Amino acid sequence: MALWTRFKLEDEDVECVLAADEGDIEAQCDLGLLLLSHGMEAEAYGWFSKAARHFHAEAMQWQGRCLISGWGTEADREAGIMWLRRAAARGHATASHMVAWLDANPESALAGAELEAVLDRIEQKVILGALKETADGTN
Repeated sequence: MALWTRFKLEDEDVECVLAADEGDIEAQCDLGLLLLSHGMEAEAYGWFSKAARHFHAEAMQWQGRCLISGWGTEADREAGIMWLRRAAARGHATASHMVAWLDANPESALAGAELEAVLDRIEQKVILGALKETADGTN
């Protein structure tokens, strides 16, 4: 079944799909996020992987999250952490914070939904911090 028949695409979504298909790396990551938001994890993982191979830090971070959580692929915590490290090395703030937590908790037995919740809280904290800096004019 074609992707566009599984949910309604807005005009900007159509542009994103076309750009991703033409090799636009930013659009590939955006398409992965769009698909992930519609529960199409395997398809999202494929697009994150394409963009991550081109060193797109956001895609690397999401590929890591997918691997850690088993979204659209077999769960592989070590490979996921490796992709988070690569994203962090390219300056991705959320990935840096996730790696810091994972490094500080190497023996954590958290997995599945519990680990996803921790990673979600880290992401929310980073985003809220960036928004606050922007609102305060410190960024």
